[in-house]
Amino acid sequence: MHTDGPSGKNTSHTRSLSLRSALAIAVLGAAIAIGATLLVLRNQYATATEAALAAVALVAFGFTTYGLLQAVLAFIDTAGERRRHEREVTERRRGDRARQSRQG
Repeated sequence: MHTDGPSGKNTSHTRSLSLRSALAIAVLGAAIAIGATLLVLRNQYATATEAALAAVALVAFGFTTYGLLQAVLAFIDTAGERRRHEREVTERRRGDRARQSRQG
C-alpha cells in the first residue's frame, strides 16, 4: 500500500495484524492447545483420536506462536510510527520551538 506522507513523500508500508487481533489469535490458539492437550492426557481415546487431538494441539501451538510474534511486530511498528510522528512534528516547528542542533 502506498500512501502520501505529510511531507508529500510517497511512503510504502505493509501493515500486518493489529496488536489486538494478534493477541486474540495467540489467546485462542493457546486455549485450543491447552484444551486438546488436556483431552489427550485425561481421557482414554483410540490411538487415531489421540493422534488427531495431538495434531490439533500442535497446530494451535503454531497459531499461538504466530500470534505472539505478530503482536511483538505490531508493538514495534506502533512505537516506530509514534517516533516518526514526533520527529515530523518537531521538524515542522519554527522559531524558538524549532529543534536545536546538537553540538558535541
